[in-house]
Amino acid sequence: MKIKFFKQRGLQKVFGMCLVLILASACYKLEDLTPNFEDANSTVVYDLPGDTLATDGWEERLEAGDLYLRQRYYTSSWTDSIRFVGRGNEVINAAEGSDVDPEGKLAETWKAEVRAREKAIKWLPNATAHPATAANNEAYLNTSDNLHYIRRSNNWYQMEIKVAPQAAQKENIKVNWRGFLSTPPVGPAVGWAYRDNENLRVYMYNGKAWELMTQNADYNQNKNFIQLHFSKSGKAAGMYSLFVFRFKDGWQHFVRDAADSARFLKTDEWDIAFTGEMNSTIFLNNGRNKMGPSTGSPITKSSLIMYEYGYDFMDEAPEDEFFDSRPADNLLISYASQFGTGVNAWYQMGSTSIAKPYPYRAYYLRLQQPDGSYLYGKMQLISMYKGAPEVLTDANWPSPFMTFRYFIQKDGSRNLKTKK
Repeated sequence: MKIKFFKQRGLQKVFGMCLVLILASACYKLEDLTPNFEDANSTVVYDLPGDTLATDGWEERLEAGDLYLRQRYYTSSWTDSIRFVGRGNEVINAAEGSDVDPEGKLAETWKAEVRAREKAIKWLPNATAHPATAANNEAYLNTSDNLHYIRRSNNWYQMEIKVAPQAAQKENIKVNWRGFLSTPPVGPAVGWAYRDNENLRVYMYNGKAWELMTQNADYNQNKNFIQLHFSKSGKAAGMYSLFVFRFKDGWQHFVRDAADSARFLKTDEWDIAFTGEMNSTIFLNNGRNKMGPSTGSPITKSSLIMYEYGYDFMDEAPEDEFFDSRPADNLLISYASQFGTGVNAWYQMGSTSIAKPYPYRAYYLRLQQPDGSYLYGKMQLISMYKGAPEVLTDANWPSPFMTFRYFIQKDGSRNLKTKK
């Protein structure tokens, strides 16, 4: 009987331990790391496209498969990546924004004007020559050369971008340079060229219309006065145009040239900028940051603090003294690699060249408003790959496609609870 008693007590002990484990597992559960980051209040942004014009490297020779060109004039920096191959029925120079001046306009106003201008293009009947009485923004197909032309700034512009064979052979032509102008020069002759101040592109008069320069040009023996480079679409060179993002309405805008930089960066119209390789280094808009794109912005009090232990546990934003103590040049979110820990890193990059986000890392945000008040929030960066795969082994997986979630408390309090 004694032996039987001890066996029974042993079974009771085992059963008790199992019951404790079951209860413990029911009371505590690790954060779910699958790509389902929904909660009751956060905004989740899936697959926000990064710079799909990022280049695979610029070459001076035109090669099969090249889709983009760049013009370089004098010793200035590169202009925008110009796509010279249309998609479907698209006519390149009728592309969105090609003739809209954003200077001094709010983003919403500028975009509305762009859309209105594009819808306002009036297509005239086909003809063998320019219509004599055409008005600005009227276009037609010329059946003698099978090219489209549009009337803008009281001049005719060729809408297709034709890459001349000379460009592939690096043969220079001589141009009569007329300067940097907001409107084309009056009374043009063949060979006249100018840089358009609105879109920073160089045009040459061909005797019939202004067309985009697609040949290397020489002016008074000044070699490489205008130089053309060509490329395919790709990302191997790591040349990514930054884009800015605004939390309140999800507005996104790419900054591709000097005009865009002057128009958007030193403003209070955006909250964060996605920069660097794969658009994966994120800067907060703060004009005191001398290292990032927001230098000189009127926003000077926005700040961020990294948090290591999970987005869902960030229930209350820190006091202002903690945000104030953050150095302005540290208001960015970068990455860690074999070369260092980075600043507020949200992912690590190793020898596989695959970015692996830290699963629990997130960031407290304090966003200065135009009236000087603050809004508090939090953000977690989840993935830079299309579809936000939980596990990735293919270094060539489509990127950058940014997936992240955020919550901004609209009532101005520090309450950041997002779980019901």
